[in-house]
Amino acid sequence: MSSQEMSVFSSVEFRTAMRNVPGAVSIVTTGTRPGRHGLTLTAGCSLSTEPSSVLVCVNKSAGAHDTIKQSGSFCWNILAADHAALAQKFAGKDGSKGDIRFSEALWRELATGSPSLVEAVCSFDCHLSDSYDAGSHTIFVGAVVAQATNGDREPLVYVRGEFTVPRR
Repeated sequence: MSSQEMSVFSSVEFRTAMRNVPGAVSIVTTGTRPGRHGLTLTAGCSLSTEPSSVLVCVNKSAGAHDTIKQSGSFCWNILAADHAALAQKFAGKDGSKGDIRFSEALWRELATGSPSLVEAVCSFDCHLSDSYDAGSHTIFVGAVVAQATNGDREPLVYVRGEFTVPRR
């Protein structure tokens, strides 16, 4: 297909199409009290097993963005089926920002000091190993230095504008 035959579409059309792509709901956290930050996202994945690494894509306007760069660490927390309200809180739906978002769940520190959600399906505590500019977002690559797993928890998924749980 030549470049003249390619479809032209708007960012709204792209976002509408992307709503059909299911994603694991997670919270990326960074910083220490009282300067903790976190945000809800579905744009994260494993990158490598040797060495263990993950990537998360964070909007440059998010409060956590600059704290990840400054602290050099983050924790990627995969949410469980009963965490929909927590996902909404960290998405800013209630207007909260910063450290106050951490008031409604149990958090701990693993290796880096970034908050790790105790009841997450799994959490990956990471040192920031690289970052890449990607338009409105930054792709943060994390070297996993600690992890915690609750494998019996069902993951929360987001698709078509709604939270759901995968069927077995």
